[in-house]
Amino acid sequence: MKRAIITVKGKVQKVRYRSKVKEIADELGVVGEVENLADGPVRIYAEAEEGTLNEFITKIKITNYLIDVRDVSVSFEAATGEFNVFKKIITGTMYEVVERLDEAAGLLERLTGAVIHGHEKIVGTIDRGNAMLAEKIDAGRGENREGFAMLAEKIDAGRGENREGFAMVGEKVDGIKEDTSAIRDSSSVLADIHRETLDLQEKYEQLSMDVEMIKQKIK
Repeated sequence: MKRAIITVKGKVQKVRYRSKVKEIADELGVVGEVENLADGPVRIYAEAEEGTLNEFITKIKITNYLIDVRDVSVSFEAATGEFNVFKKIITGTMYEVVERLDEAAGLLERLTGAVIHGHEKIVGTIDRGNAMLAEKIDAGRGENREGFAMLAEKIDAGRGENREGFAMVGEKVDGIKEDTSAIRDSSSVLADIHRETLDLQEKYEQLSMDVEMIKQKIK
């Protein structure tokens, strides 16, 4: 068994540091005491096996949102065996007030931890939401690009079909023009035939009259 005399400096008073030290000591089976010094540090007397003492010294170097241990000085000597538990020394006439303040500090520590944890969860959720939104925006951009490409293909295809349709219409128009020209030619021929038929009819009528006059003379 060895005794470690430890002086801890930093932000270690009125932040529930002594209670934390006691919790660690009770967990490891270290006996001794911890008290605040008038000039700001915390002094610890700790007795245990050497390996346990070394682990204890490592764990009491606490830095969190309330406690900030900046320096730990240690000296060793033989254990005296005067301690059978680990206790927190409180001096002065305001014992109950100090204990209540210590409890309040513990509640504040848990509350602060909960707030920080909640903030981290909110930030994490926002980050994940932003990442998902960015993925959806990128996916939407990709779909838009594909949509525009398909639209462009359809427009090009429509232009091609329109060109083919216009070509077919042009061919039909040309055919109609040819048919119209042929009809005009046919109409002209029919008109000539009609005139010739009228001439022949007049000649036939005149011939019939001449034949009828000849018949009258022969009688």
